[in-house]
Amino acid sequence: MSSSGTNSSKSKPNPLVFWLGVLPGRTLAAISCFLLFVMMALTFIDVSGRYLFNSPLPALHEIISFMMPGLIFCALPMICRQEGHVTIDLLDIFLSKNVKRWQGLFVNTVSFSAMAFVSWRLAEKSTSHFEFGEVTDELYIDLWPFSLGMSILSAIAAIALIANVADYLTGTKTAAIAHKVETA
Repeated sequence: MSSSGTNSSKSKPNPLVFWLGVLPGRTLAAISCFLLFVMMALTFIDVSGRYLFNSPLPALHEIISFMMPGLIFCALPMICRQEGHVTIDLLDIFLSKNVKRWQGLFVNTVSFSAMAFVSWRLAEKSTSHFEFGEVTDELYIDLWPFSLGMSILSAIAAIALIANVADYLTGTKTAAIAHKVETA
């Protein structure tokens, strides 16, 4: 009976990890999937309307141009936390675990700095969009909520990257763990 009690406690996730890590990651992944599906459906309807009825969807280019960054920036925090970005690992077999750990620490620190800069610049651009009342060309949609959303999601990605740095510093994440997904 005690062994089944320990198995259930091992499988039960920490509530803090669930609410701050798992749930937001799943939510952003679901939003990304939804945006991708809607983009596909709208493109299908537009192409069908254009060639079958000679009547494409109006302003679809503008709609898609807002959905694409939404898709990218919703997936960005998840990709950053899982280190799922494209890597070139030709020389990794020659590196020791300690060097790989320092490499992961360096890459995530530089990436954090870059992502924090991107977030800051997008926040500045959002402020500029708001102050000048900038809108889209065809649908007259305000631009500032979109640039603000991208700024917030970039900040979340920066937090994910600094969490990776903390994991490398404490030793809870090693290069072998980080690249386990690639070999599977």
